[in-house]
Amino acid sequence: MLKALNIKKTFYDRQSGTHRTVLDNVSVQIAEQEVLGLMGTSGSGKSTLARIVLKLIEADEGKVLFEGQEISTGKNLRNFRRHVQFVSQRPENFFDPLFTLGQSLKEPLDIFGLKLSQEKISEALDSVQLHEGLLSRYPHQVSGGEIQRLSIARALLLEPKLLVLDEPTAMLDVSVQAQVLSVLKDIHQTKGISYLLISHDKDVVNYMCDRTILLKNGRVV
Repeated sequence: MLKALNIKKTFYDRQSGTHRTVLDNVSVQIAEQEVLGLMGTSGSGKSTLARIVLKLIEADEGKVLFEGQEISTGKNLRNFRRHVQFVSQRPENFFDPLFTLGQSLKEPLDIFGLKLSQEKISEALDSVQLHEGLLSRYPHQVSGGEIQRLSIARALLLEPKLLVLDEPTAMLDVSVQAQVLSVLKDIHQTKGISYLLISHDKDVVNYMCDRTILLKNGRVV
């Protein structure tokens, strides 16, 4: 489904006045309905790789393909943006504090010109074990676990084929972590959505993933 091929990325270090290689000829492939884990210590390059896979930044070398097509601009980039969705470890940063949660839930649909039905909203909320009464509240009025599950529901409304999950439970209490992981597991099993799961937690990766890639010093080991 998605391939990142021979990715290389360097950043300029102002303190040392030198360029530092963050990713060195890294290749990753994610198949349909696969859950791929991406592990590595801080500074290993996993967050940079995720940003390149999401086309938030460009690689210095290499390319990203989605469903066999290289992602560039125009129609295929718009299709990519819809079908590859991002779930952050800090979901509250992606919700406007002046909008109700219901308004924020609908915003991506407006961007892509998609029609919204009450049935779709109910189905997405059921998938993440939330009730519709939550939608009249504001981000500061709900818990971290609730806003994380709502960010997943918002992604589901766009009918994605791949979710990039960046430490989706890292900022949550242990009991809430288990709930969010269970929701993600159920969604994967019922909808067949592929996941790229970035995590430093071996237990989370072992529970969720079909296979795992380990990055160290910008290389796959």
